[in-house]
Amino acid sequence: MDGEFFLTSFLSGRFMERIIHAGRTRFFGCFTLLTCVLLASGCQQALLTALVLVKGTDVKPKHEILLKGEKRVAVACRSLASNQYDIQNAPREIATLVSLLLDENVTNKKLAVVEPTKVEAWLDECNNDFDSFLDIGRDPKIDADIIIGIEIYGFQIRDPKSPYQVWGKCKANVKAIDCKDGKILASEDITIQDPPNMPVTGGPGLETAFRPQFIRVVSEQIALLFHPHDPHKSKRMDAHNLEMQMQY
Repeated sequence: MDGEFFLTSFLSGRFMERIIHAGRTRFFGCFTLLTCVLLASGCQQALLTALVLVKGTDVKPKHEILLKGEKRVAVACRSLASNQYDIQNAPREIATLVSLLLDENVTNKKLAVVEPTKVEAWLDECNNDFDSFLDIGRDPKIDADIIIGIEIYGFQIRDPKSPYQVWGKCKANVKAIDCKDGKILASEDITIQDPPNMPVTGGPGLETAFRPQFIRVVSEQIALLFHPHDPHKSKRMDAHNLEMQMQY
């Protein structure tokens, strides 16, 4: 019998259910025995599959403040950058995506993420003029326990050296603030460059196509500060942009 097929059947069959109910000790004892058998038979791929199934691929976030307890979280973003042409509606787009990513990826069933539209409505009422992110989180219309405030200091889509190249760059500060006592629970200065090593070259439609992808990259890098994630994901950014370069 093929080693990997045997392993998959072993982990997903009735015997696996009995092991789980019998306790972790017996499971890991059987798993260790199975590991020895697979190594002896040369089934390295099957062993790799087993490790992924048992351990998983995600790592804990740098800040675990959202992973436990009942919390209501809001996300807001504003720009302090001078290049308003490039940034346009990026702050609201980033806040929306970060909210959605946290709601999707934070492994805490007691976490409630405030709908981005409610934060946008609050910002519209004050014309984006507010002193502190706490003003947003403490407002009864938002009523958040924690406000994640993102301040963008630099934002670039176009490569200034060439009109036919794009090179996403963003500098920002990300804070998580307790809305009750104003305590800063987390603070990170981040610098994002995508692609990491070189700009993307293309035709007139390149900037329009690249912009939402870079917004997505920035949002993901911010959100993963607070939720479990695949540590190898950032290494695939170049490949994504290489595909775009080939299309134009």
